[in-house]
Amino acid sequence: MRHTTRLRSATKIRGAAAKEARLHLDHTSKMYIHPPLSGVAIFACLWTLAQPSNFTTSEASFLKWGPYRPNLYFGVRPQVPRTLLMGLMWANAKDQNTITHTLRDTCEQDDGMGGYGWTQYDARSGGRQILHDEGNGIDITTDFVKSLQDGDSWAVRVAGVPKAVASSTLHTAIIFHLALEGTEDERAKTLTCQHGDQVLGTGHRVVAVCNGSDPALGAFRLQALDYNQNKIVKGLAVNSVRVAEDHIWQAKSVFLGKVKATKGDGTQFQDNPGEENMHFLQAIFEGAFTIEFSYSLSATQPLKPDYLDTRIKEDPLAFAGRVDVVFPRTAPWDSHQYAEFTESLLSNLLGGLGFFYGDSKLDASYAQEYEETSLDFWDRVAGAMSRATIATTKPSSLLSFTPSRPFFPRGFLWDEGFHLLPIIEWDLDLAIAAVQSWLSLMDDDGWIGREQILGPEARSKVPDQFQVQYPHYANPPTISLLFPIILSKITGSSPYTGKPSRYQSSPDEASKLLTGLYPLLHRHYAWFRRTQAGNFSAYTRPEGVITGEGYRWRGRTPTHTLTSGLDDYPRANPPHPGELHIDALAWVAASAKALQEMALHLGEEGDAIMYGKQVDETLHNLDVLHWDPAEKAYCDATIDQNGKYERVCRLGYISLMPLLLGLVDGNHSHLPSMLDLLSNPDKLWSPFGIRSLSASDANYGKDEDYWRGAVWINLNVLATLQLSKLGTQAGPEQARALTPCIQSTKSRDRDCAQHDHSGQGRRSRAFTGWTSCLLLLMSLETGSTENSEYLRSSRTALLVVVAVIILGLVIYFRRRAMSFLNHVPGIVLKKRLDSRKPAYQEIINLDELE
Repeated sequence: MRHTTRLRSATKIRGAAAKEARLHLDHTSKMYIHPPLSGVAIFACLWTLAQPSNFTTSEASFLKWGPYRPNLYFGVRPQVPRTLLMGLMWANAKDQNTITHTLRDTCEQDDGMGGYGWTQYDARSGGRQILHDEGNGIDITTDFVKSLQDGDSWAVRVAGVPKAVASSTLHTAIIFHLALEGTEDERAKTLTCQHGDQVLGTGHRVVAVCNGSDPALGAFRLQALDYNQNKIVKGLAVNSVRVAEDHIWQAKSVFLGKVKATKGDGTQFQDNPGEENMHFLQAIFEGAFTIEFSYSLSATQPLKPDYLDTRIKEDPLAFAGRVDVVFPRTAPWDSHQYAEFTESLLSNLLGGLGFFYGDSKLDASYAQEYEETSLDFWDRVAGAMSRATIATTKPSSLLSFTPSRPFFPRGFLWDEGFHLLPIIEWDLDLAIAAVQSWLSLMDDDGWIGREQILGPEARSKVPDQFQVQYPHYANPPTISLLFPIILSKITGSSPYTGKPSRYQSSPDEASKLLTGLYPLLHRHYAWFRRTQAGNFSAYTRPEGVITGEGYRWRGRTPTHTLTSGLDDYPRANPPHPGELHIDALAWVAASAKALQEMALHLGEEGDAIMYGKQVDETLHNLDVLHWDPAEKAYCDATIDQNGKYERVCRLGYISLMPLLLGLVDGNHSHLPSMLDLLSNPDKLWSPFGIRSLSASDANYGKDEDYWRGAVWINLNVLATLQLSKLGTQAGPEQARALTPCIQSTKSRDRDCAQHDHSGQGRRSRAFTGWTSCLLLLMSLETGSTENSEYLRSSRTALLVVVAVIILGLVIYFRRRAMSFLNHVPGIVLKKRLDSRKPAYQEIINLDELE
């Protein structure tokens, strides 16, 4: 559990802010007051979620090991804190200088790689990754295989094939590195590596053996196997070194230091096997090569090469068959090329799963300026931040999917809800494990840091000024929206064809799960309502408003609202402490609906009534506070220079948020206007999907241009799914530009999460997190009777018209929603900012480090 001082919003906030917080709490509680969880109770919930016993023994074992270091091209670790870290490095071994400049280890944005990614991968069994190294003239394949008998045994086969343009005498250095954390504190932890010289009956030769022990792992062994056909120029060399604990994750820099200190041509360090906390196993091959690294407990036999042969042959077929069942593709996406694309999308989402452990940076000062009550609050906040003493929290762990391996290899609260949409369909229990891990980070007050930068390895990718988390800053609560879906899978009220789930098969396990999660979800929801509450006592509000149900994102500046997830989306300028944000209110309404459903299922009738009342009141205020009759759209609101309530209409994603979050049904009076806005090519509609900001807006495409017109796939997928839920018939085709997107993924490791007005992808490479949401569109049915039933049930001509608009839009949208790359074979990083700024600055300033 995150170690923070509790944020006691209702008692800490002073002056007008305190009055507003009390008013909000009194109003929203009224008759039905949810009893606050005691510190002991919340600790018990969080402690339960954090324990390995959330899986059965076999489940924990099969998910224990994996490539859970997604920041590396290939990095393995268990879901255990402070333990064994492993990874693969390689380089062109022509000479010392070449090794220094071509060594691959961490995934980088632009390092000469032609593309890389998992072609098939499942978290429970393993899979294949292909790395096209243009700069080093070689293609490398890693086949990671986990034992199906016990999850404590695994092996990786590394095969390299020089490219046709490479020299026939190409020398490639392969370095496998191991490091054991915590040896300085625990004598029971040991790791020793030595040469091996055992010839196996298969003709393979054991060339190195590492033996170790760790209380969390037991006694273990890792061995390196050489193949007879390999031409080893040098090696295999074993080098053991003692490094400081805070540098133990820096295998690349430690290795380069060793290489630079080597005499001779400097391509290989001197042998120095022994017992230390970091070890390198290095061999230099000429031409093509294959080498295996096999891990097992000391008491069991390692996986044999012939076992890997069988699995490498059979697993892709089994994986493909299962993908076809879980994510069936309707015409015209049922051909073989789309099967490969679907498998790649899912595999790279799963391959981005990481296990993280470490401390984080926190500003727990609760400075008065953070209340954001003054008219120039953003300037005062910046000053308070510069003076704050930053605390380092106690270490915590997180199992999370990641948006992008080279640029964002860590957990983001706003992203994770979208990542888990396909995972729920594929492996329900794995998705639940990720949700549990995120909720285990919650502090006593209900806050979860919106970005998890845990430990020095994660911080190495983030500049100092962006590392600090603030316990009054929120993020869209996407995880809350997963629970109606999870509940429907557990109860069988919606189809599930994924991995067998213990929560489906055991009512007791399901009950234990839901009763443990429910109070935590309530606590996070209550924290959001409290800390992001709008001020209803000091500023004018429209007639008919229900006091208390209005919200604003904290952390605003004149140019950004990073906490909203929509970064540079234009809002009222200058910001005002009396403003209200349409998307913040919509997220509260959607979260209340989700909690109401859970409360009903658990028999919490009083809570269900409370949440139902909050749903009604938030939906009422969406129209009263945010609907602009002149613009015929939902808009933010602020206070003008005369102290009057004023709506600020920047048409775009926030205008559609009630629709995207399922708050608008087919009978809603504003639905026709929303559909007009969505389908208007002069505003939001483009041949490549729905724009984030209207093309008619003065801010369209300006400045950083992140959420100022770009087409984002996660919200486009939400739009398609919500439209299909309105009782409409899916169209005969889905998206013209899915084909270029597939071609892009084949030719490069860049995926189409964000696109500009021309359909050209932008910014971060391998943005496979949100892109994977495409899986949910490819299986939409192309025909049904739902729309005709809807039309028959419509009682007015207006509803018939609305139904026709919805149907037409879904047909049109499905033809385009997955086609954001119509002209360009790959996503190109656009350097729109000053070229003097580093690449990180170019993106990070705007995208909430997501």
